[in-house]
Amino acid sequence: MEIENKSSNGNESSSGKEMGETFYKSVFEVLPHSLLIVDNSLNVKALNPAAERFFGSWENIKSCDLWKIAPFLLDSKTAIERVFAGGKTETLRRIGCNGVEGKYVDVSICPCFTGGSCDGAVILIDDVTELEKKEQYIRRSQKMDLVGTLAAGLSHDFNNVINGIKATLSSVKYSLDDKTLADVSLREQVGNDIEIIEGSASRGADIVEQLLSISRKKEHSFAKVNLVTVVNDVLKVCVTMLPKTVEIVSDVREEEAMVNASLTQLEQALLNLCINASHAMTIMRKEGEEQGGVLGLSLEKIYVGPNMCEFIPDAVPGFYWILSVSDTGTGMTKEIVAKIFDPFFSTKEKKGTGLGLSMVYNIVREYKGFIDVFSEPGNGSVFFVFLPLADKPDESSGSPG
Repeated sequence: MEIENKSSNGNESSSGKEMGETFYKSVFEVLPHSLLIVDNSLNVKALNPAAERFFGSWENIKSCDLWKIAPFLLDSKTAIERVFAGGKTETLRRIGCNGVEGKYVDVSICPCFTGGSCDGAVILIDDVTELEKKEQYIRRSQKMDLVGTLAAGLSHDFNNVINGIKATLSSVKYSLDDKTLADVSLREQVGNDIEIIEGSASRGADIVEQLLSISRKKEHSFAKVNLVTVVNDVLKVCVTMLPKTVEIVSDVREEEAMVNASLTQLEQALLNLCINASHAMTIMRKEGEEQGGVLGLSLEKIYVGPNMCEFIPDAVPGFYWILSVSDTGTGMTKEIVAKIFDPFFSTKEKKGTGLGLSMVYNIVREYKGFIDVFSEPGNGSVFFVFLPLADKPDESSGSPG
């Protein structure tokens, strides 16, 4: 940029140069993005304040090798070397930061020339972690729409098969009940087979219900449901169904926690979370590790404010019941947590369909709720299910004190 100098003394040129240097230095220091200047040996020669916040104090960094302070760029070493060889700017998208799980940056490397040769570069690093999270959420929603279309078509065909089975069963039953058409021995012989067919048809109908839940093509009749009842009903099933090595601890002190939902769907969603928690403490453990752990359930009312909404894409400000399901199992990395609600994604080798958490995600979203997950490898996981209150408090005065 050319800086106009309006002074009339003999130091016009010198003064203009000083103004230009001051201007560029100011720009360098106030930019919110991390800027590094490196020489052609990739030694760091300067950092702006944003880069110091990202990498650490300049006193500990000056003249360090670029790879030492930014090892996450090593995988892009070839692209960076091309900048010096060809003299053209390179831009690298969505670089994962080694050692910092779940952090992503965009990187631009711009060559600097002196006397016609490239003797250094300016490296701009833009933290795009939040943008990447939002894009992951959008991609997840797109996948759910795709699976929804598939599930709706499959459900239609499957229903035709089931209706054919049911119609045939009705005809067979009618014939067997008519003693003029079938003797008693035949009726006794076919009776068990009919029960098996009826059981298969019933299980098939359940699969259709699950597929329709994924597709969101089925309209559900919502009513006021007490989450305390949901928790108690699921606990009864878990006590009988889960391994005895899993200790179940319920911390539900509320007597009534009303939400607008379907009781059956909520029970299905909560049971799925509990089974997953149990698996994390049993079948997901490595061979030789102690089986079992603690499965925890809790329920409380909470106000979700704008700050939380910035970190959870689905969140909307308001009052919610938060239902927590915790385990002391194997835990998950942030990369796995980012994928767990994707259809067909499963960490259970040959033991999972990858559809359970997808259904939970859609059920909760259908009720205008959202889910947050906290997990650490080796330290277990906590699923937080947020569901809007059926009778919302007056929010005109803001969040509760």
